[in-house]
Amino acid sequence: MMKRLLFSVVMTLVAFTAFGHTTQQIIHDENQNTEYQSISLDATRAVDSLSIALGDVYGIVLSHQLHSIPDADIDIEQVTKTINQIFNCQEGKDFIYGKQLGLTLAQINQKLRDDHSCDLNKQLLLEHLKAELLTENPIDSYTAYAMDVKMVDLVEQIYSNSESPSDALIDSLSSIMGTVDGFKMRYAFSKTDVDYEKFFKGIEYCFGQEYDKTAAIEQAGILIVQTFDDTQRRACMPLNKGLFMEHLISGLSVESTDEEDLSGLIVESSGDEDLQTSSEKIDQLIERVAGLSPDGIANKKAGEAYMEQLRKDKSFKFTKSGLAYKMLKEGKGKNFTVDDVVNTTYVAKHLDGTVFDSGEGEPMYRSNHDIPCSSEILQLMKPGGKAIFVIPSNLAYGVSPINTAIGPNETLIYEIETVDLLK
Repeated sequence: MMKRLLFSVVMTLVAFTAFGHTTQQIIHDENQNTEYQSISLDATRAVDSLSIALGDVYGIVLSHQLHSIPDADIDIEQVTKTINQIFNCQEGKDFIYGKQLGLTLAQINQKLRDDHSCDLNKQLLLEHLKAELLTENPIDSYTAYAMDVKMVDLVEQIYSNSESPSDALIDSLSSIMGTVDGFKMRYAFSKTDVDYEKFFKGIEYCFGQEYDKTAAIEQAGILIVQTFDDTQRRACMPLNKGLFMEHLISGLSVESTDEEDLSGLIVESSGDEDLQTSSEKIDQLIERVAGLSPDGIANKKAGEAYMEQLRKDKSFKFTKSGLAYKMLKEGKGKNFTVDDVVNTTYVAKHLDGTVFDSGEGEPMYRSNHDIPCSSEILQLMKPGGKAIFVIPSNLAYGVSPINTAIGPNETLIYEIETVDLLK
């Protein structure tokens, strides 16, 4: 059981990757209607369909999680209140992230308390977490892995002995757990701006408290709200909170606790059309919404105009797929093959010339996700070559990029120099 709780810490950190009687009572957002005034009717319908689908699916998932709690007596009104508070948290998202980790630590601590009448050393754990998260000389992934193995070993020592664990053993577990969590959080926050004061405040708010059914509801609710926010980001438009919450609540009526039922989750959704939604369908809807968003439409037009201008520039060539390139330095020898792994230096830019990514000594291969259509690019270059590639959105990251620095339907510019062959 303890190993499963430690595993949940990992899943919680990796994720860092929502209820009333009427829609009006659930969400108090005076700007909800104005958010949709500048988009087309098709875009509004797509947003509503996505909001409904997301609510349906995650309502059922949340129901599964809550009904999996032993002796659970689910109070829909309490669930509604809790998740509404998370949606409208005045402390901000960084406080919520901290609460999420704090709740997981509280769950682990409660297990220790119930089984061995002892608690983690809260002060020591947080000291090591802060030190690792804020240090300029962090541990590397190999050290983190070794510490993770050591942490599991310490847990086994505690549970293999019927006597209460020594203070030294608890202190060792607490310090290692803090360091490992700090390592994982630093990775999760590596490309974001985080208010660490609010983050730590969130941990302290929950850590050390008794982990009960209310805490379980809050932890599940945090993940739901984060999913909602992440979906809005990927869709490049605000979702309809009212519809989402309405369908989330109706999904709570599904009480199945069968994992197999959830793995092939397909539910019917109401609306202008009868939609069958699942996680795959949600991804399709996200892409549709992003493509119909103001940014998606503007980026598509800008990209098409840019490519049209390049066709008038005789220094650029076009491949059959639509990739445009200009060779700055030919290089020597034979062109690379699709199976080669090549050491490269690159700079990635938006059409206005703004740099959003770069890499020196980065390997490029057929499925390199940092460099779109890398397979085709490889076969156009030789050792020591240098070229500019203009990549239309359908060959780059499409309408729903994972990288927040890239907008929907963006045409991108990559300047790539090959250094040597790695494989």
